Amino acid sequence: MKLARPRARSRPEPGELVSLEERVGSLSFMRAGFALAVLALGSFAPDLRGVSMGLLTLVTCVYLVPALALAPAVRTLSREPAVLASGALLLFDGLYLTWVIYATGGVESPLRFLLFVHVVAVTLIASSRTGLKVAAWNSLLLLVVLYAQAGGIIGTKETLISALPGQGEHFRLFAMLNVAALWAVALATAAFSSVNERELRAQKVDLHQLSAMVREIDARTDAADIPRILLDKLCEVFGFTRGVILASPEQDLAVLAYRGEAEAPLIVPGLDPVMERAWKDRHTQLVKDLDPGLDPRLGALFPFAGRLVIVPLFLDRGQRLGILALEPPGNADRIKRWTVTVIEQFAAHAAMAMQNAWLLDEIRHRLEENRALQRELMAENMSLEVAVDERTSELSDSLRSLRQVEDARRKLVSRLVNAQEEERLRIAGDIHDDPVQKVVAASMRLQLIRKQVQDPDVRASLDKLLESIRASIFSLRHMIFELHPSVLEHEGLAPALREHMAKLESDLELELQDDFEEQPSSETRVLLFRIAQEALGNVRKHARAKKVQVHLGQEDGGYKVEIRDDGVGFTPPQVLSSAPGHLGLSSMRERAELAGGWCKVHSLPDCGTTVEFWLPATALTSVAKIEPVEEIEPGADVHLGAAAS
Repeated sequence: MKLARPRARSRPEPGELVSLEERVGSLSFMRAGFALAVLALGSFAPDLRGVSMGLLTLVTCVYLVPALALAPAVRTLSREPAVLASGALLLFDGLYLTWVIYATGGVESPLRFLLFVHVVAVTLIASSRTGLKVAAWNSLLLLVVLYAQAGGIIGTKETLISALPGQGEHFRLFAMLNVAALWAVALATAAFSSVNERELRAQKVDLHQLSAMVREIDARTDAADIPRILLDKLCEVFGFTRGVILASPEQDLAVLAYRGEAEAPLIVPGLDPVMERAWKDRHTQLVKDLDPGLDPRLGALFPFAGRLVIVPLFLDRGQRLGILALEPPGNADRIKRWTVTVIEQFAAHAAMAMQNAWLLDEIRHRLEENRALQRELMAENMSLEVAVDERTSELSDSLRSLRQVEDARRKLVSRLVNAQEEERLRIAGDIHDDPVQKVVAASMRLQLIRKQVQDPDVRASLDKLLESIRASIFSLRHMIFELHPSVLEHEGLAPALREHMAKLESDLELELQDDFEEQPSSETRVLLFRIAQEALGNVRKHARAKKVQVHLGQEDGGYKVEIRDDGVGFTPPQVLSSAPGHLGLSSMRERAELAGGWCKVHSLPDCGTTVEFWLPATALTSVAKIEPVEEIEPGADVHLGAAAS
C-alpha cells in the first residue's frame, strides 16, 4: 500500500516579504469590504441602482464564494496552482467591480472609487508589478463598458446619476479622466511600494542569510570557528571591508577572528579608549576619524581606516566578553539603525555561543582530568581492595569468634533462666506438697486439742500458737506465689501483678492499666512477669515512692510493659548493668534480650523512674511452662484427710 505524498504548501521565498497565504487572506478581507459597500449602497440608495436589489445581491454572493474559498484552499495547494488561482481571482475582481459600476450609474457611480481602492490594495499587499497589471485590466474593462454603452451595444442603466449633467458630449472626456486618475493612483502607489518593497526585500534576504549563519554557529562546538563565521557573514551581507573580533574567556582580549588585507598584527594587551567607551555606554559606537595615537590597538588592526563601527559584546547578565569592530564600505558618515540593530542582535547570539563553547571546552577539560583521577583512583582502589580483603578476612574470623562467644553466652543465659524457672517450680511444688501440708495438719490438730482443753490459760496459749501457725501458712503460700504464681496461668499478667503488689508489705498505691487485646503465650507471660517483678521490687526497696503506675499494651507485633513511679529517681547508666553483688538491672536486660526484646530505664534524680520493656509475641527462648499449684485460701479449714494425703 502506497501512501500519498502530501503536497508542498506555499511557503514564502527568501525574497518575499509576506507569504502567499497571508496575501490571499488580506485580499479576502478587502473583497468582503467591497461586498458590504455594494450592498450598503444598494440598500440605502435605491435610486442609484439600475438593477434590482435581488440581482445585485445574487451577483455579490456569486462573487464572494470563490473569493472566500480561496483562502483555505491556498493552505493545501502547491505554489504554482495557488499563484494561478489568486491571479484569476484578481481578474474576477475587475469583472465584478466593472459590472457594479455599470449597474450603479456608469463612470459617475460613487462605486467607481472601489477600482482605485482595489488597485492600491493589490499594489501594497501583492507587489507593484501586480498592481500595475491589475490597473491595466481594470482600465481595459472600464473602457470596454464605456465604449459599449456609447456604441449602443449595451444599454445605459437608468439611474439618478445617468440623468445628471456630464452625459452626452462630455461622456467620453469624463470617462477618460477616470481612467487617467486610476493610472495616476496606480503609478503613485507602485512607486511608493517599490521603494519600500525593495528595501524590505533586501532586509529579508539579509535576515535569511544571517539566520543561516545562526544555524551554522549553533551547530559548531569549537569556539574558534564561531568568531570567524560571524565576521565573514557580516562582511558578506552588509559589505564591510574589514573587521575584527576581540574576545577571550580570560581578562585580556585576543584576536579571535580578523578580516583584512593581511594577517592580523600582534597587539599589546589592554583596551583602547573607544573600546572602554563602548563597554561603559553599552551601546554601539560609530568612530568617524580613528586616531592611531589615541587608539593604538584599533589603529594597528585598521590602518588608514576612516570609519569604524564598534559593537560591545556582552553576556546575558552584563558580563563583558569582547569587542566587534567593522569598517563600513566607502566614506559614509551614517549607518542605518536597522543594520546596527541586526548586527547587535546576531553578535549577542554569537557571544552567547562562544561562551557556551568555552564552557563546553572547560567541561571537557574537567572531564579529562576527572577521568585521569578516576584511573588513578581505580589503581588505588585495586590496592586497597587487596588490603581490605585481607583485613575483611581477619575481621570475619574475629566476628565469627565473637558470634560464637555471643551464642554461647546466650545459651548460658537461656539455661540459667530455664534453670531458675524450673528450680522455682520444683521448690514451689516441694513447699506445697510437704511443709504446707504438715503445718496445716499441725494447725488442725491444735484446733482439736483446743476444743478438748478447758483451762483458760492453756486455751490462750493455744490460740497464740494457732495464730503463729496461720501466719506461717500465709508466708509459705506467699512464697509459693512468688516462686510460681498460678494466677498468671489461669487469669493473665494483669491479675498476677495486682496480686503480687497486694501481697507486698508496702504502702504503695498501685494503678494498673491493662490494654492487652489478647494474653501473651505462657512463656512470654512468665518473662514479662519476672521482669516486672524485678522492677516492682526495685521500686519497693529503693525508690521511696508513694505511687506506681503500670501500663500493659501491645505494639510493633509484641507486648510492652511500662512501670512508672514518683520516687527519688537516679542517674541510670548508659548500659543497663547492676552494681557489684546485685543482678536487678542486668537481669531485666538479659531476660528481655534473651527473648528478642529490649529493656530501657529513664530516670533523673528527684524525678521518678520509668522502666519500659518489650518482648515479641513469640519469645526466642523457652522457659519452664507454668503448671498450676494448688493453693490454700487464707483462713480456710483444711480437713485432716487432705492434710494426711
